[in-house]
Amino acid sequence: MNWLILIFLGIAWGLTFPLSKIAAVSGGSPLGLTFWQNIVSGLILLVFVIWKYGGLKIDRSLYKFILVVTFLAGIFPNVILYTAAFHLDAGVLSISVSVVPMFTYILALCFGLDKLGLFRCFGLIVGFIALLILLLPENSLPERSDAPWVLLSLLCALFYALENIYIDKIKPENFGPIRIACALSITTAFISLPLAVFSGQFFIPTFDNPSLLYSLLGIGAISAVGYSTFIFLIGNAGSVFAGQTGYLVTFFGIVWGIFLLSEVHSYFVWTSFLLIMVGIFFVRPKEENT
Repeated sequence: MNWLILIFLGIAWGLTFPLSKIAAVSGGSPLGLTFWQNIVSGLILLVFVIWKYGGLKIDRSLYKFILVVTFLAGIFPNVILYTAAFHLDAGVLSISVSVVPMFTYILALCFGLDKLGLFRCFGLIVGFIALLILLLPENSLPERSDAPWVLLSLLCALFYALENIYIDKIKPENFGPIRIACALSITTAFISLPLAVFSGQFFIPTFDNPSLLYSLLGIGAISAVGYSTFIFLIGNAGSVFAGQTGYLVTFFGIVWGIFLLSEVHSYFVWTSFLLIMVGIFFVRPKEENT
């Protein structure tokens, strides 16, 4: 059963990359897409939180925590992701964002939260080589002009890594991951709405543009259901097992891009993908208390 859940998460979360690409090229703007994704996800999670806990009660001591995480995991990475998605293939985007564990380990070393390890350093070197293979060869990416957008998407991974470090540092008590995700989504929606309006990026998805409407609804639903399922998997099988979701998300991000968008990747892209998977394998913690 746990393996089936793991595969489901990989398939579902991997689908968000081509859906993000579809939403971006169908007329969606980065801030507008950020708002709609999070309002859909937030409302779905809020219904669950009300049913499970009777409401979303946030202690005042958590306000700063929620605000910081909103920018690290909501505003900045979403805007970057949708901006890059307009220019990059979904498969390349999924590879670029998959380096979160490597950035997390580097930041953990910088903040003194982890120790230097031989195998994990080897994983970092392999990951760095993978990125060079993705960026440097002339025929790696569909267009040479895509390279800066790959670098931009790496910033998305960096913000997610900063979020991981911040949550690990703060360790909020009596406020579970699902409620964090709900508060994050709703706060992101409230902050991104005025930003989208004042920057001229706000839009209302309609049935006249079904590609934009359905891709947005899909991303929002997957974000809510996927995160809840992931938390269940951690509790049921442990965080090390659940952490393998990242491999499948990247793989299915590439597969969905090929299936839905007819993407074709060079040998360099496939080599980069395989090396990044090896790098993540070595960088991830081998033992965790679950």
